[in-house]
Amino acid sequence: MTQKKYFPIIISSPSGGGKSTVCDEILARRNDVAYSISYTTRKPRKNETDGVDYYFISREKFNQMLKQDVFAEWAKVHGHLYGTSKKVVENVLNKNKHVILDIDTKGARQLMSAYPQSLSIFLFPPSMKELENRLRKRETDNEADIQLRLKNAKQEFADATDYDVLLVNDDLDRLVEKILEIIDNKSLK
Repeated sequence: MTQKKYFPIIISSPSGGGKSTVCDEILARRNDVAYSISYTTRKPRKNETDGVDYYFISREKFNQMLKQDVFAEWAKVHGHLYGTSKKVVENVLNKNKHVILDIDTKGARQLMSAYPQSLSIFLFPPSMKELENRLRKRETDNEADIQLRLKNAKQEFADATDYDVLLVNDDLDRLVEKILEIIDNKSLK
């Protein structure tokens, strides 16, 4: 019988591309996948909870953790620092579960290097207009932030060539089913 393999699953997309929604849906459907909560220096949005969505910490604390080599990956994104704890990733993998990470392309590159067995998936929005609509509908960013996120999306699209799988997020159910199929195929290889 083939031994099932467990690995990090990296989900990336531009802001508003749906990575959090896709991760939530995968977690709701699978008990062999656990979420890696990232650390960030940004302030929580009105619907976010510390220790659930992110660990919200000060820049000073983040820099202290950097010096202590706590992070498997970290990046500055939209002016804020984000990082993934090595310990969290290892703890999930040691429990025979996949660890799913909702991270940007800079951090993803570092994680792919640290964990070559990772499955990296980049989600494209159906169009730039739809991406802008999603950002506006969230009502979490001011106009300057929306424009910065749209500008950064173009660089993130260019970075997508580093990923194992490129998918368009235009139908959530179909997309999640495809991702689960890809995870299962890689797990049993």
